[in-house]
Amino acid sequence: MQYRVGIIGCGKIFPRHVEAIDKNDDYHLISICDTNKQSLDNTVVGEQVKKYQNYKDMIDAEDINFVVVATPNALHFEHCLYAIKNKCDVLVEKPAVLDPAKLSILEHAAKQHSQKIYAVLQVRLNSTVKTLKYLIDNKIIGEVRGASLVQRWQRPREYFDDWRGDPALGGGVLHECGIHYLDILCYLLGKPNVLHAKIYNTKHKDVEVEDTVYANLDFGDFGGNMEVTIACEPHNLECSLSLLTDLGYIKLGGKAMNVVEDMSFGSEQKNLEVKNIINSNNDVGVPNSYGSYAGSCPNHPSLYENMKDFTLQETKNVLYCISEIYNHCGIKYYQE
Repeated sequence: MQYRVGIIGCGKIFPRHVEAIDKNDDYHLISICDTNKQSLDNTVVGEQVKKYQNYKDMIDAEDINFVVVATPNALHFEHCLYAIKNKCDVLVEKPAVLDPAKLSILEHAAKQHSQKIYAVLQVRLNSTVKTLKYLIDNKIIGEVRGASLVQRWQRPREYFDDWRGDPALGGGVLHECGIHYLDILCYLLGKPNVLHAKIYNTKHKDVEVEDTVYANLDFGDFGGNMEVTIACEPHNLECSLSLLTDLGYIKLGGKAMNVVEDMSFGSEQKNLEVKNIINSNNDVGVPNSYGSYAGSCPNHPSLYENMKDFTLQETKNVLYCISEIYNHCGIKYYQE
């Protein structure tokens, strides 16, 4: 079946979805929607693609059966729910919702209306992440003893000039910037319990959203820590995940967790085994560029090809983890 696609939201991530649709024969772009008329008018798509300012008008009028939700974070829930109830499958950008309790409402609605809903978790498609997942699942690198996630990125003041500067619409820095990499931590090791967390606003003091979050994590048999900041200057420094095991260590790094930066597992034989596995899947992605700052790797085309692996259930752990971190900080970015 070919999906006839409507996209809600023509912001920064919009071109990645258009690229993915263009590269996949199973998807055909029919219509787009954005409440900002100027943004809509300036969006270049084929002449046959219809443009709307109201998402309900688009879904009601067009013969579409697949909706991409790429709107401000707090609006994802209502946009997804309307699309599902009107016989459309849905792909929703991160975070799927700000309130993780609403995941079950969307899943129930999808089941009730015989539709499917998927979440954008494209960093899982980094070759480094896929390789590390294989190494862990097959116990090639031993038992994990500790984990450390470090994301040191830069975001300019203008990043917050739109809805991202409004915490009621965008949530916090973990919802907007840290979610992909915290998801990798949960994807590889399971959801941790949060022991302690604290936020800081060290850079854009006139912005209501924090720029730095630290957390101590408990995975049961071992512990870990997380640092996510967008206060790094003058540009992104690193996005890394270090694992200590009973056999050695491995560190994914680079600017977007897109390279294997270091590893050692004691014996020459074990090192060679791990290196061979890494080298067999060594597609180093280049992070998205947004002019004055950079983001994660553009894996959207591959995500569209492997949609079944990105069900809404897959994003549950990271959303509950984020909620728990902010709860320790005395913050709630949604109304129940």
